[in-house]
Amino acid sequence: MTRAVALLAAGFCTAAAVFLTPPGSSDPAPDLLAGAEQAPPGPARFVHCPWAWSDGSVEAVYTAAADGPASFEISFPGEEGAGPVLGGEAGPERAARLPSPLVGTVSALVEFTEGTGSAASFSGGALLAGDLCPGAAPPVWHLPGGSTLEGETLTLRLFNPFTMDARVDLWALSEMGAEASEALDGLAVPARRTRVVELEKILPGREALSILVLPSAGAVIPAMILDTGADAAVWPGAGASEAWEFPVAAVEGLAAELVLTNDSSLGVNFLVEVFDEAGALFDAVEGIIEGPGQARLDLREISSSSSSSSSSSSELGLLVTGDGPFGAAVRARSETAAAAVPGSPVNAAAWLIPGPGSVAADARIRLLNTGVTAFEVSYTFLTPSGAGPPVSLELRPLSVETVEVADPQTAGVMVSGEGAFSAAWWAESEGKAVFGGAAPVER
Repeated sequence: MTRAVALLAAGFCTAAAVFLTPPGSSDPAPDLLAGAEQAPPGPARFVHCPWAWSDGSVEAVYTAAADGPASFEISFPGEEGAGPVLGGEAGPERAARLPSPLVGTVSALVEFTEGTGSAASFSGGALLAGDLCPGAAPPVWHLPGGSTLEGETLTLRLFNPFTMDARVDLWALSEMGAEASEALDGLAVPARRTRVVELEKILPGREALSILVLPSAGAVIPAMILDTGADAAVWPGAGASEAWEFPVAAVEGLAAELVLTNDSSLGVNFLVEVFDEAGALFDAVEGIIEGPGQARLDLREISSSSSSSSSSSSELGLLVTGDGPFGAAVRARSETAAAAVPGSPVNAAAWLIPGPGSVAADARIRLLNTGVTAFEVSYTFLTPSGAGPPVSLELRPLSVETVEVADPQTAGVMVSGEGAFSAAWWAESEGKAVFGGAAPVER
């Protein structure tokens, strides 16, 4: 059923490491840590959003989707008096879209008080950024794809929504190899707080800077924020897997790079397979991720290896496999845009995609079939007021398929098929761009 067999086991401030305001008395008190550690990569009871930013020029929104009837509350640990101030319902007939009531950069906990679901946080306006909110905490978090070149800021947010204090070590991997700094060791993250680390002040001038988060006590939910000055890319951490699928790897007008990370002392041999909408044949790319270390591939060079002159290098999906577990993310940039997304460590017969339509931008979903058999896929656009009619298409083998999100009120998409595939989405507006992930649903 799947070639990716491993599960996903799971702003800005003025100091290199600061804490947000202590939690208010209305914060929920249950111990969520055990549930998060055991949560699969699909819909969950608790999901965690380490980043959303709003000000006069940027609106932050939260979206929630579920494959069954569900109700939820959104609270803001660390924001005094904020408590559970947002709530709504989601399910097969609707998805929720709720503007953030807070100004600035905040972390949020989404609790599905009935049923399970998936949520995402996005910000749109002067920038376009955000992604899926994780529902699981793996032993090691991988955040590939950062940089700290002049004029850029790279911020790591360590969100601890749990009732246990956490302590983490950060491993930094750059073009110079594994790097050491006392500022990355033994960082304490108290319960119900967010710690912010400004990486460009610790390791400036790095063209490629990936971070591994290794908790030694408790757990955190991290997110990386790359601010280029023109746009921002925000992506969540992910665990390690022996296979990753990227339905969205390259889009028109953006230069994309695949970044792979290895937290083991042994090297990992990897293979990259490339897919486009025409089903063109591309040369596979092989390499090794030194341990511990990272590997980078320019997708423009990979796309030029197609044996079909009719193939398009701007609409690509990827399957990346290895002989050991590793992390993987795609980062894409232009002069005005920045976007990044981790891969999906599974494929499945059904997906929840919270987020498309959540910001004022042209959004598209993309489906990737890495198998050799065509099958039918059906998708439904979900808005806060109801669901649109289901639409079917044939998902051809060894190819990607792109679907435009026509309804600007869309807050989520439900996709199901007769075979296993992967799903993701992206949006663009006024030269800005964002990539977003999806959550697999067991059927």
